[in-house]
Amino acid sequence: MSQIKFSKKWAARLGETHHLNEDKQAEIAYAIEILMLNLVNTILTLTLGWLMGVFWGTLTCLLTIAAFRHNAGGGHSESPWRCAMVTMIVFPLLALVSRYIATWQLCYCDLLSLLSVLAGFTFIFIYAPVEDPKAPIVSPQRRKKLKNLALVVMTILSLIIICLRFTHGYNTSTIQMCLVLSILWVSFNLTPIGRKLWFFLDNI
Repeated sequence: MSQIKFSKKWAARLGETHHLNEDKQAEIAYAIEILMLNLVNTILTLTLGWLMGVFWGTLTCLLTIAAFRHNAGGGHSESPWRCAMVTMIVFPLLALVSRYIATWQLCYCDLLSLLSVLAGFTFIFIYAPVEDPKAPIVSPQRRKKLKNLALVVMTILSLIIICLRFTHGYNTSTIQMCLVLSILWVSFNLTPIGRKLWFFLDNI
């Protein structure tokens, strides 16, 4: 439940206005906290990416992973604070590594791109959607819909990677590698090993 005072105050005011009981107020306070943490986390992550000179790459990683997570799910931390810290570290780092990989010979970049696309489709077919144990997906229809949406996202990203491969513009190679590494990161988080890693981080 919520640990931030202002979220509790906002929830209490909403509770008074709409005559909500304490349990409902606690749920609203937690939702407010998550929204605020995500907003602050996004701002800080992009700021760190900007300071490291990889703002657009960091933004690309954020958008790519957000598109996947919404449909495919995956391993995550039970603590929003820990999740925020990992996000602030991993996404700018992915962008920084992508900028370095973009300087490799084209054949190696193509090979890595192919690997990421194959991994993305394979792990989506096998594991997606990866549900939260606290909010299991009961409906088979919803499960199928989420898998199909994840495959659509993967298809769109694959086409973007191909287009960037044959586009010679400013920073296009780096953006392409950001997409590639983001897909690999998401694919890893779909696997049992990826989920165990988050469980390990939660127990440190």
